[in-house]
Amino acid sequence: MEVMQVMAEPKAAPTKAAPKLKTASKIVATYDYRAEDGTVLFQVVRMEPKTFRQRRPDGDGWSWTVKGVRVVPYNLPFMQSRPSAPVFVVEGEKDVDRLTKLGVVATCNAAGAGKWTDEHAQFLKGRRVVILPDNDDAGRKHAQKVAKSLRGIAEVSIVELPCLPEKGDISDWLDAGGTVEALAQLISEAPKAPEVQGDDDAPEKERESQADQVVKFAQARYELLHDDQKNVYARSMSSGIVCRVTSRAFRDDIYAAFFEARGKGIKAASFSEALDTLTALGVNSGEPEKVFLRTAHHDSGYYIDLCQPNNSQAIHLSAAGWRVVAKPPVVFVRGEAMQPLPHPVAGGTLGMLWELLNVPEDARLLVVAFIVDAYRTDGPYAGLELLGEQGSGKSLTAKFIRRLIDPNACDLRGAPRSVEDIFVVAGHSHLVTFENISHLHGTMQDALCILSTGGGIAKRTLYSNDEESIISVQRPWIINGISAAVTQQDLLDRAVTIDCPVIEERGTATGLNATFEKNHAMLLGALMDVAAKALEILPRIRLSPKDRPRLAEFAMLGMAVAQAMGHEPQEFMRQFTASRRESIARVLDASPVASAVLEYVDKNPSGIEASAKDILSRLEDFKPVGADAWPRSPKGLGDALRRAAPALRQMDVECKSLGNTGGKVRWSIKKKPIASHGSHEVMASPDSGHDIDDMHDFGSATFVDEVPL
Repeated sequence: MEVMQVMAEPKAAPTKAAPKLKTASKIVATYDYRAEDGTVLFQVVRMEPKTFRQRRPDGDGWSWTVKGVRVVPYNLPFMQSRPSAPVFVVEGEKDVDRLTKLGVVATCNAAGAGKWTDEHAQFLKGRRVVILPDNDDAGRKHAQKVAKSLRGIAEVSIVELPCLPEKGDISDWLDAGGTVEALAQLISEAPKAPEVQGDDDAPEKERESQADQVVKFAQARYELLHDDQKNVYARSMSSGIVCRVTSRAFRDDIYAAFFEARGKGIKAASFSEALDTLTALGVNSGEPEKVFLRTAHHDSGYYIDLCQPNNSQAIHLSAAGWRVVAKPPVVFVRGEAMQPLPHPVAGGTLGMLWELLNVPEDARLLVVAFIVDAYRTDGPYAGLELLGEQGSGKSLTAKFIRRLIDPNACDLRGAPRSVEDIFVVAGHSHLVTFENISHLHGTMQDALCILSTGGGIAKRTLYSNDEESIISVQRPWIINGISAAVTQQDLLDRAVTIDCPVIEERGTATGLNATFEKNHAMLLGALMDVAAKALEILPRIRLSPKDRPRLAEFAMLGMAVAQAMGHEPQEFMRQFTASRRESIARVLDASPVASAVLEYVDKNPSGIEASAKDILSRLEDFKPVGADAWPRSPKGLGDALRRAAPALRQMDVECKSLGNTGGKVRWSIKKKPIASHGSHEVMASPDSGHDIDDMHDFGSATFVDEVPL
C-alpha cells in the first residue's frame, strides 16, 4: 500500500484579513497544496454551506489571497515519490485523498473543473496519466482540457467510469462497490491516448510500436521499483504482489492480460524490447527500496510472507503476539518456485510435530529453535545437518521442516555442483536445503559459512562486458545424508547436527504427507505461539560473554524457546552442548593432523615449542594409518593446525603460532591448564532488580536460569 507522507502543519494562529462570510459559514475541511519538499504553498478551504476559498501561510497566520503564489497540483510530494506509478487526475481534493488512502497516486487542481493550466501539466511530464471525469458536461470538458495540456508530454487516457449517477465522481463509484482492482482493469483495457476534441491543428501521431504499447500496458498494471543492487521489480496495482520484471510470473501476466485486452498476442522481439525499457524505467524510479524474501524485520516485529496467490498477506510476529495482516509495510518479492504457507490457526500444540519429524527427544528443542530462528532476520543463522542411515526418515524430516518455514516447488534439491549453485538457490529461496549429501568440498563448506553469516558472490554478467552480477544473501540452511558432510571447524561452529534414529514402526510417505497437510495450519500456529513467547522472554536471557559459543544469538534464542515451551533454559544448552561435542569429535576424527597432535600430547604432556618443520617431523611417528591428507610441507602443517585449533582447544590442547623467528615459523603445542570450577561469574538481568547466584556450566555455556518473568 502506498503510504502518504504527513508533513507538519503551519503553526496555528488567528487568521489575517479573513474574508467576510455569512455568520453561519464555518470551515469543514482544508487541503494543503505543497511544494516538492513538503512546504505548504497555499490551502484550499471548504466552507459550510458549500463554498471553497484559498489562503496562503503568512507568518504565524493566514492571508486570504493567493496572488503570486506558485501554481502546483494537489498531492505533489506523494506524486513525485512514486515516479513510475500512473497518475489519476480527478476534479476534487476529496477524491484525491480517497484514492491515496487506497494506494493510488492521484492529483487535481485548485478551484475545480475548468481551472487546469499548462503549469499543472508540466508536473506530469513523461508520466502515464489517467483522467477520470465527473459524469456531467463540465467534467467531460475539464477532462478534454487536461488531455490537451498534456498532449506530447505524457501518455494520456480518459476513462469514464461505468454506472455513475448524474454528476457522480470516483468517490461515488467507490461507494457503489468499485475497487482498485476493477479500476486497474478499466485502465488496462483503455491504454491508448484518446483523441482530444477541438484540437484539429494537432499533427498526426506516428503509429505506436507494439513494444511501446506493452510498456504503457505494463505501467497501467504495475508500479516499478528497484533495490540497492539495481534489480528491478514490478508491484501489482491490484494485489500488491511484487515480482522481478525478469520473472516468468511477470511475463505470463503481461502476455495473457495484453491478449485479453487487445485480442492479439505480443511478439517475442517486442516483449524483449519492452522489458529493456521497463528495466531502465525501474532503475530510475525514485530511491531504492529494501526488498525481502519470505521474512523481514520492521520496527519491533517480523513479517512472514504467506505467498498466497492474488494477495500480499503476511504474518506479523512480535513479542506481543502474532496476526495476519493484509498489506505488510515491507516489500516482499516472490520467487517462481516459492509456495504458500497456510493461514496459521491459533491454539494448537507441537505434539503432532514429533509424529512427523523423526527427531530424538533430546534434540527437539534444537529443531524448534532452528525453525523459530528462521522466521527472524537478526544475526547469523544456524545450519541444520540431519544424519541417519537409509530409511531413517531424514528426507521427510527435512521436507516438513522446510514446509513450516519456506515451502518450495522443490523442497529438497540435489547436491550442489559448485559454490555458485549454492548462492543461486539462496537468491531465490529463504531456506536452502540440499538432499543426500555424502561429501562437501572445502570451498562449499566455506560457502555455507558465508550463507549463515551473510555475504555473497559476484560474477561477470556477460562474457562480452565487464559488468558484475552480485548475489548477496544471509540464509538458514538444511542438509541431510548418511555420512557426516560438515567437517570443517568454521562450519561446525555454525551448524547443529542431529542423528535421526532408526524407525521401528514405519509409516507410508503418502500417509505422513497427508497428515502433515491436514495439520499444517495448526502446527504453524503453534510455532507462532512459541515464537511470540520466546521473543517476549529473549531480552531477559543472558549468557556470560566469556562462554558464548560462535552461535551466541541462536543459543540465547534457543534458551528463550525452551522456556516458552515449558522447559528450563539449561535443557536447551544441554542439547546444544551435546551436539557440539559430537561435532568436535567428528572434526578431530576427520583430521589426521589433529589425531596425531592428540596422541603426541598424550605421550608428551609438556608439549612442544619448535619450528613447523620440526613439529611435522615429530608428528610423523603419530601419523594415522592410511592418512591421505597428511601435509607435505611446514606450510601445509600450519594450515592444518589453524583449521583444527578450535576443536583441539575444546580437548584442552592449545595450538598457537608464535610467528616467524629467524626465517622459520614457530608453533607451540601444549595442554591447557584445567580451569577451576569452584566459582562462576554471576550475571543478572539489568532490569530485574534481583541477585542471581544459581549458575550452571555445560561445556562452553554459562547462563542464568532464574531470570524473573
